[in-house]
Amino acid sequence: MFNEYMWKTYLNAGGKDVVKMFEDNFTKKMSPSYYDEILNLHKNICAAPIVSKRVCEDLKMLATDLKNNDFLYGCYSIIDMFNAKNFDCTIENVMKGLYDGLNDTGKEKPNYMFKEFALGITYYSTFLAIEFPEAFIPYYFCYNYNVLEKIAEEFEIEMPEIPVKKDYEGRFFHYAEICMTLWDFRKKHNMSPYELWAFLYDFAPKYIGGTDSYIIKDIPEPKGAYFIGGSKDDIFLDGNEEKITCWQCDPDTRAGDMIVMYLKTPVSAVDSVWRSISVGFNDPFFYYYRCTYIARPVSIKRITQKELQQDSVFKEVPIVRKNMQGINGVELLPSQYNHLMDIAGADVPRLEFIVSESGQELIREKDVENKLIIPLLKKLGYNENEYTKQLYIEIGNHNHAMIPDFVLLPKHSKGHYSAFALIEAKIKISSQKQLEETKTQARSYAVQLKSKYAAIADKNKIWVLSSDDDYSEEIFSVSWDELNDPDVFSKLLKLIGVNSKNAKK
Repeated sequence: MFNEYMWKTYLNAGGKDVVKMFEDNFTKKMSPSYYDEILNLHKNICAAPIVSKRVCEDLKMLATDLKNNDFLYGCYSIIDMFNAKNFDCTIENVMKGLYDGLNDTGKEKPNYMFKEFALGITYYSTFLAIEFPEAFIPYYFCYNYNVLEKIAEEFEIEMPEIPVKKDYEGRFFHYAEICMTLWDFRKKHNMSPYELWAFLYDFAPKYIGGTDSYIIKDIPEPKGAYFIGGSKDDIFLDGNEEKITCWQCDPDTRAGDMIVMYLKTPVSAVDSVWRSISVGFNDPFFYYYRCTYIARPVSIKRITQKELQQDSVFKEVPIVRKNMQGINGVELLPSQYNHLMDIAGADVPRLEFIVSESGQELIREKDVENKLIIPLLKKLGYNENEYTKQLYIEIGNHNHAMIPDFVLLPKHSKGHYSAFALIEAKIKISSQKQLEETKTQARSYAVQLKSKYAAIADKNKIWVLSSDDDYSEEIFSVSWDELNDPDVFSKLLKLIGVNSKNAKK
C-alpha cells in the first residue's frame, strides 16, 4: 500500500534530487551523468550487470541521436505526429503511429514490429517520455518484469493482464497499457511525471528490497532440471561463477533448479550446468517471453548431440529427436538429468528425493503426520509458515466446525478461509469403502476452502484428488516407497509443490 508519509520522507531525504535529475535530463538536455545515475539506480532492479550495461548503451545512443536529429526507424513517424496540426496525442494514437512507422513496408508481420520495439524498448520509451512526459514512462525494467509486478503488488497498482506469448501486437501495446495504469496511479497520488519515475526506479525498488526481492542467495536443494541453449559467443554468457545472468527458461523454474547449458553451432554439445537463483517468470517485453536468473556455472565434460542421439536413454527423448531445436526451458526428468550427469562425471547435485525411510514404526495417525506428511511437505518446498495443522474453520452460527489435518497456503480474510490444497491423514485405509468415506470428508473440506487439490495419506499410500472433477477420482496415487523414485516424486511436485503452476495463482 502506498504510504504518503514514507513517500514524503523519501523526497525530503534526497528523493527530490532524483526527481530533479529526471526533470533536468528530460526537459533540457540528456547529460553524460544521466547514464551513471541510471546505472546506479538500475543495480537495485537488475542483478545481471550485462543488462544494466545495455540499458545505458541504449541511452547513450539516444543522446547521440537527439544531438544529431537522427533516430531509430519509427521515431520519425512520432515526430511527424507531434508536428501535425490537430493531432490527438493520446497514448493509444502515439503507439499506433510508432507501430505503423516500424511497419514501413506495410507488409511486416506483428512479430517484426514487436521485436524491433522490444529490443529497443529503453531507447523508444525514453524518446517517448522526452516528447510526451505527461503520458509515457521511460521503461527500464528490461528482463525484470518480475520487479515491476512486485512493485505493483506492494503498492496496489492493478496491472493489465499480460498478453500470451504469440500475441505480438498485444505485447507491443502492453507498454501503452502500463503507461495508462501508471498515469492513473500518478494522478491519484498527485505526482509529477518525474516524481513517478523517481518512485519507479529509486523509491519502490529499494522499498521491496531491490534484487534481494527475487534473487535467492541461499540456494535450496534442486527440485527439477531444465535444458537451455546458447552459443559460446553469447554476450549474456559469462564463465565467472560470481556473475549472474538472465536466460530464457520455463516459467515453472524454481530457485535451486539445475540448468543444463547446451551450446549450439558450432559446438553442438552440453557444456555446463548452472543453478537457477530466481523463480521463473513471464516477461512480455522479452522476445522469448519466459525468463529466469541463473548463476554458478560448472563446466562439465562436453557431451555432443551425436552422443546424446546414440545414448540408450536420450535417443528416445523428444528434444534430442528434434535435433535440440527449441531447447530453452525443456524439462528433464530427474532420471534423465541424473543419467546425463553420470555420463559427464559431473560434480554437481543430483535430483534425489528420499521422502520416507523403510522400517519406520507407524502405529498412530500422529505418526503418519509427523514421520510422513511433514517431511513430505518439506520436500515439496513448504516451510512451517506455509501450511497449517488442524485449521479450525467455523461453519454456520458457531455450532459446527471443520478441522482439516493440513492446509497448504491458507488465506484468511473477513471470516473466509481459502487454500491451495489440503491433506487429510489416516493411520490405515484398509478398504475401498473406507477410502470413499475419507474422500467425502476431504471433499467437504476442499469445497469449503475452495482448494485446487485434496490429498489423503495413510501409512501406506498417498492419494491426490482435484477440483476439476469435484474431487471424485484419484489423479495421482502411489505408495510412499514409490515416491522415493525421483521421476514419480516430480509428478507430485508439479501438482501440489509450493512453487507449482497452480500454487502461484
